[in-house]
Amino acid sequence: MRLAYLSHYFPPESNAPAARVHELSRALARAGHEVHVVTGQPNHPHGKIYPGYRAGEYSRERVDGIEVHRVPTLPAASRGLLERGLGYMSLPTAQVALGAARLPAVDLVLATSPQILTGVAGLALARLRRVPFVLEVRDLWPEGIVAVGALPAGHPIVRALELVERTLYRGAAGIVSVTDSFVDHFVARGVARERVAVVKNGIDAALFDPDVAPAPLREQLSIPRDDLLLLYIGTIGLPQDVGLLARAAALAGADARFHVVVVGHGVGHKALVDEVAALGVGGRVHVLPPVPRRDVPGLIAAADVSAVVLRDEPSFARYLPSKIFEAMAMRQPILLGVRGEAQHLVEGSGAGLAFTPGDPADAVAKLRRFTELGPEGRRRMGEAARAHVLAHHDRDRQADDLARFLAGLARSRA
Repeated sequence: MRLAYLSHYFPPESNAPAARVHELSRALARAGHEVHVVTGQPNHPHGKIYPGYRAGEYSRERVDGIEVHRVPTLPAASRGLLERGLGYMSLPTAQVALGAARLPAVDLVLATSPQILTGVAGLALARLRRVPFVLEVRDLWPEGIVAVGALPAGHPIVRALELVERTLYRGAAGIVSVTDSFVDHFVARGVARERVAVVKNGIDAALFDPDVAPAPLREQLSIPRDDLLLLYIGTIGLPQDVGLLARAAALAGADARFHVVVVGHGVGHKALVDEVAALGVGGRVHVLPPVPRRDVPGLIAAADVSAVVLRDEPSFARYLPSKIFEAMAMRQPILLGVRGEAQHLVEGSGAGLAFTPGDPADAVAKLRRFTELGPEGRRRMGEAARAHVLAHHDRDRQADDLARFLAGLARSRA
């Protein structure tokens, strides 16, 4: 196949959407498919164009066998709805215009969320090229916006996004879902079940090598060797309840034998820093800046347990955060604060312990349980986690599943 893959994010940006598009595209290219990623000039998370790139130009580069087309980009820091909205709207417009002008003939257009306007660009480009359009859904928009309180249900913007959502579902030849739980959402909105393929988040087994040298976190932060080191690494946004980890540290008291290390950035970063200071737990909750993706495995290897936390909203019970799979690949047990499909996965595979989302007391109880397990008990949990993720969430296998689904759609429209 010759595939156009539209994404808002791509490396050197290091968030989960960028990693998924890169790793799936690389696996597709290795399997003999021609993949053209159409994305912006890298600027996430700070809204500043990375060195070596220019905001106002079109550029093309080859990355791991992938043809990457970068279109002019209006960088927007994650500070305000209007500023982010302008950035979100300008990129899809450029993706359509430059994609139509610069891409070779393709068999199919695949567009991934977030954000939802990338889907609009994908649908428009597919119509211009007269090829099937496929929508990959990582987050449910606008449901997720309402869940985190960014906008109320019934707001004109929410209603407009609901219309966009229905239009994309109707216009898509197929939908790629990252969870089983999303499928009922699509069916309830008129999508035939056979038009949906589930390709969950996964891991690059070569990158997430559990035998990698650990980063010197304990030495840098003066964390005693016998204290449990709990790591959260990733986006600090509205859906992620990272502040709960600070509240758990405060509730546990000064004698608690665990430290929390948070590595990341996002719209919730300042609120987290302020909460840590207000609770007086800065000696045991350490907030560090984000790192390149290549440094993530070493940080995970330095910890005893990885934290995955979302706010206690019903819609989030349908999510499978990608950091679950990365921790599992690193033989790292997980402290999980997510209901639903994620809880079934982590507990069912023996990969960790789940606490009630939003309940810091329950989180403390599970952290004490991790301490009681000791290094050997945590090692056994980590071994079970890695075995499960290698068997079910390897990127190469997922790329094969995706390719079969896409090829079937392309053939049916030929």
